[in-house]
Amino acid sequence: MPTVLVNVRLDSKTVETLKTIASGKGEKNLSNVIREALAEYISAYTGEPTLRGLQRKISEIDNRLRRVEDSIIK
Repeated sequence: MPTVLVNVRLDSKTVETLKTIASGKGEKNLSNVIREALAEYISAYTGEPTLRGLQRKISEIDNRLRRVEDSIIK
């Protein structure tokens, strides 16, 4: 898919938060973090699944299954 350059202005606090997130994920470019954040934001409105959203659902199902298993064992 072709990409389009989008210029935005961010306050310094937001930039520092993005840098912290990027360094924690091992990303060298803030643009990768911003792309992922935009995809998640758009997904919240469109309902289109993202990898992070699917992973979140899997984790929730796994936690519920673990609770059911624990109650059966008891």
